[in-house]
Amino acid sequence: MARRIRYTGDPVLTVSEVVDWVREDPASVQTALINDLVIPTVTAQCEADTGAAIRQAEYVEDWPAGTSSRALDVGQATEIISVASPLAGAVPLPADQYSLQVGQRVSVLTVPPGSGALRIAYKAGVDLQAYPSVRAWMLMYAATLWAQREIIAQGGQTPLPSPFLASMLSDIMVPPRF
Repeated sequence: MARRIRYTGDPVLTVSEVVDWVREDPASVQTALINDLVIPTVTAQCEADTGAAIRQAEYVEDWPAGTSSRALDVGQATEIISVASPLAGAVPLPADQYSLQVGQRVSVLTVPPGSGALRIAYKAGVDLQAYPSVRAWMLMYAATLWAQREIIAQGGQTPLPSPFLASMLSDIMVPPRF
């Protein structure tokens, strides 16, 4: 399973986008609530629902020995940072020794057979220009969180209608794997 090391890109929504979407008066809105709670929550929910990296970030995952080609755990992988043995002091494989095939939902890394156990570091994040429905989903979810902010503070929330919203994320949803 991949683990996020750090976000490297800006948040995918801005406070002003959310404020415009929810049609609030910018002077009276709680910007800290939107910036510190709503936007990170929407991003995390979208990443959890799709299995794709939404905000640009660096990830690391370990492969067992004997694996020479497979999809990376996080969808929307765009660049390999390093491929090396997980042992301390291991020399990374040269870039010409592996290849990354970037797909719509998943990216497949291929390494030479017999490479042993590997630790792969990579960058991933969705191109929201290519998938505008993802941004729309995030804004709709942000508006729902904003409208229900008092209920959420008390521990409840009315869920969004899932079939409609799921279709908005289908272009980047990582298929289930075993």
